[in-house]
Amino acid sequence: MEKANLARYNFLLKGSKKAVLLIHGITGTPSEMRYFGKSLNKAGYTVFCNALPRHCGSLTELKKVTWNEIADACIEDFKRLKEENSQVFVAGLSMGALMGIHLASLFPSEVSGIVALAPTLFYDGWALHKGKVLMNLVWHIPVLRDAINIREGWPYGLKDEDSRESIERFYKNAKASEFSKKSLLFGSPFFPLSCLYQHTLFVKVVKKELPAIRTPILILHAKEDDMTSIRNARYIYDHIGSADKTLVPLEDSYHMITIDKQKDKVAEEAVKFLGRL
Repeated sequence: MEKANLARYNFLLKGSKKAVLLIHGITGTPSEMRYFGKSLNKAGYTVFCNALPRHCGSLTELKKVTWNEIADACIEDFKRLKEENSQVFVAGLSMGALMGIHLASLFPSEVSGIVALAPTLFYDGWALHKGKVLMNLVWHIPVLRDAINIREGWPYGLKDEDSRESIERFYKNAKASEFSKKSLLFGSPFFPLSCLYQHTLFVKVVKKELPAIRTPILILHAKEDDMTSIRNARYIYDHIGSADKTLVPLEDSYHMITIDKQKDKVAEEAVKFLGRL
């Protein structure tokens, strides 16, 4: 999809000279960060969220993305914000949370703080089909990796039933061979195995970086996360080198905590954390 058409989905909300770079999840869209971003902007922060490379378009294009390509785009966005603002924080959802940690590793003196939202190192949530572990046996084979698309399943990362109903109608009827503009709002109805493979490669990089990171970090994760258990958050908390670190378990949400039942609490915790840095 052309950048001009994506402009309405990317967003830059002007505030003070303290800025937050928001990074959405792999296969997701900036829309999943918009409510969170508006809340930060209301608190005075400049907020920017860009669509990740090859996202918000066809499934064929999404399959081509690499973690290095995503990292390069996030680095460019971070540098742009840093040029125009006195302080820059990073906040990401799922894989986006790991990308925020990665940026702190690359720019240790320039990232002022990390907000890790449902950070995802491994997919071990209660709603995932146990047979998906067999994917590890085939994703090293390019032909199979490019051919397999995992359809997103109930409860779609949402505990809030009203929000879930809207996304469920689209996801259930979506076809891998067709592009729908609703993907710009809800994200891809399919998780390509090739993306899962790239995510796994990236996780290995981030795990090695964790001990050396000293940047203050706030981690928020749902106790009932359907996609990635809270063990992910605890792993990061236990292994990151930061002395200033906080883990906030959420009692009434699933994976998509920026748009789920406790989205206001998520924003409030982030504003409180950023405000003291």
